[in-house]
Amino acid sequence: MPARLRAKPAPPFCLIPARGGSKRFPRKNVALLKGRPLIGYAISAALESGLFESVYVSTEDSQIAEIAVAEGATVLERSQELAGDRVGVVDVSLGALDDFAKQGVHHDTLCVVYATAALMLPEDLKNAWELFHERRANSLMAVTSYYEHPLWALRETGRFFQPAFPSSLKQTQRLPDYKVDVGYFYFIRTDILRQRRSFFVPRMVGYPIPRFRAVDIDEPDHLRVAEAHFDLMGGGAG
Repeated sequence: MPARLRAKPAPPFCLIPARGGSKRFPRKNVALLKGRPLIGYAISAALESGLFESVYVSTEDSQIAEIAVAEGATVLERSQELAGDRVGVVDVSLGALDDFAKQGVHHDTLCVVYATAALMLPEDLKNAWELFHERRANSLMAVTSYYEHPLWALRETGRFFQPAFPSSLKQTQRLPDYKVDVGYFYFIRTDILRQRRSFFVPRMVGYPIPRFRAVDIDEPDHLRVAEAHFDLMGGGAG
């Protein structure tokens, strides 16, 4: 008998959190990369992935909202209570899910895409979604390798430095292969997010992003790095 076909999963709910304020990099979500606001690249990659029925942008900022609509996204107006510096992505995500639930619309899976994921490709989202289901995971995040191994860290003690992990310096060829969150996107089961209020949960898998394309834009200097990488990619991001 032929193997039973697995039911096609419902499309995930795609949310791009994009508040107007940022202390380290003011107005970073609308900073220009090659003349286009950063959030535009994230929106277009999400739309072009074909995974989502709609791409929603959560913001309290009128300029971000205007750009989001122009790029093809749907705006979810965020309350001022969820727009502060100390409000995390989990709270914003649960707030959006709750708003839909009040209308009788429930989602099994959430995909959070960061507005500054300018070098993310549509294929990243599609392949990550497949991996999420293949592994029967509770959550997935985009990850990459470190430039320098974290166990080579130094710590300052008074006027001098010393190895933070001295034993690791004697076995550099046998160090574990650590990865780091890129800050591009997460997939997570919404019931797990409600229970754990975190994206770091049991049965979490990582989707690898090549190091040269993994640029988390949190400071103005990061934007210049992203521009250089964008040129190396032939302008193909987003």
